[in-house]
Amino acid sequence: MEGIKVRNLILLLIPFIWAIDSRAAVIEISAMLAYGKSDFSDGYKSVQRRYTGSIDFKFTPVSALQFEYTDSRTKVSYLTNVGTLLPYYTREAVTIEDKIYSFNWVQNLVSSKWVVQPYLVFGGGKMIRKYRKEYPEFGLSEQASQNVVTGVGGAGLRVFLTKNMAVKGEMKTYVPDFHFKKWKENQMMSVGVSWLF
Repeated sequence: MEGIKVRNLILLLIPFIWAIDSRAAVIEISAMLAYGKSDFSDGYKSVQRRYTGSIDFKFTPVSALQFEYTDSRTKVSYLTNVGTLLPYYTREAVTIEDKIYSFNWVQNLVSSKWVVQPYLVFGGGKMIRKYRKEYPEFGLSEQASQNVVTGVGGAGLRVFLTKNMAVKGEMKTYVPDFHFKKWKENQMMSVGVSWLF
């Protein structure tokens, strides 16, 4: 049964493989990182970090299909009196952890021969989100999780240092259930490197 599925998949892909210009077939492997930290005098603190790894299959000199994994963590803490339930302020901490698996279209906006290459990214995938709220002083916490489809959108800039190595900067957002009106809720700027093979 498995052999039939594999054979059918190969037969389905043959027209696409045939249409690809073999000279343009390139693989790009990228690693990206984002980090941010805030510590305000009123007690508000936040730490954000995002790791991203991707592999792009360039089927034309300016277009690629990308498989991407992102691991993101945001922790915010602040002083609260829990809606006036307490006569004093205590610390509340919220942690959000996302794991995103996505399949994206990457489109260069200029020729692949340029040293500086702006590009757009659009796609979708699966987001596994864990949410935790804690009151450390009382040892209380509550947790929830989400397992939803997500839309991916963004723009980036690739600057080649050598023929096969580039530094990258990306502004990307992940929006649960493809609600792109809420794109500002989960945006972050990442920087990294990529290698072309």
